[in-house]
Amino acid sequence: MKYAILFSGQGAQFAGMGQTFDAEAPLFHQHFMAYGKALGWDLPALCFTENERLQETAYAQAAIVAYSLAVYESVKSLLPAPTAMLGLSLGEYSALAASGFMTATATLQLVQQRGRLMAQAAADQPGAMAAVMNATPEQLAQACQADDVTVANYNTPKQVVLSGTTAGVAQASAILKQLGVRRVLPLPVSGAFHSALMQPAQAPLAAALAQTTVQAGQVPVWSNTTQQPFTVATLRDTLTQQLVSPTYFATCLQALAAQGVTHFIEMGPGKTLTQFVRKTIPEAQAIAIQQPTDLVTLPEILHVSA
Repeated sequence: MKYAILFSGQGAQFAGMGQTFDAEAPLFHQHFMAYGKALGWDLPALCFTENERLQETAYAQAAIVAYSLAVYESVKSLLPAPTAMLGLSLGEYSALAASGFMTATATLQLVQQRGRLMAQAAADQPGAMAAVMNATPEQLAQACQADDVTVANYNTPKQVVLSGTTAGVAQASAILKQLGVRRVLPLPVSGAFHSALMQPAQAPLAAALAQTTVQAGQVPVWSNTTQQPFTVATLRDTLTQQLVSPTYFATCLQALAAQGVTHFIEMGPGKTLTQFVRKTIPEAQAIAIQQPTDLVTLPEILHVSA
């Protein structure tokens, strides 16, 4: 049996995330507190209670990575070795740290900078995003002819996300509806991620990456951008390009399935990626770690399946 670990992207966060794990899983608490110290943040105050900061890009990104890595560290010693790891956009940083390409501390501090840079880019050049269901490639191409809108996320074979200027996304959405696409939904996001509007964040992120030590990981981590596993030689350039490039999450899932991966385990807040797996590879088993009891049952599931 082959399985892959999935790590959540931005938007998966919610008030209260990690609170039950922190109370009931000692390893989670140990790592979560250490990650907060590395960030200089009170993570329980940020994540366990209702507050506006957790919805802000500058805080949400590092909080999600800290949560995801703490869940992974809580259970990794009990699991057989995964075949691969895959994250959605931000989740790639969690995957790279979990695999060992970068230390957890370096990754968290890098993501902290990334979140601030993307928040600033979004403030300087406001934009929008919209989810689109059941559009054909031809319809998407017709709707996205203008330079100010692009397909930013290929999440499943039937779901993509548009990104660009507010006017560009509105116009593309209107065109799609005129072409008969029924489901085009504006997303509550703070910026036009994975579009050219994120270009101002690229150079400073590249500078931060240049100061980050990178080494070979223990598990292959697939890139949403290249649709191939990361390498030490190209990791920094790929993460820099990722800011303005589409994510091909569905293609990566299909590539892993073609390699014989039958089980996908999501480690992060929410279960969005689990739903993407079910819509992309219906025959696969997809499990989201949602509560401390899952940390006990997951090793049993994987070892029995093996």
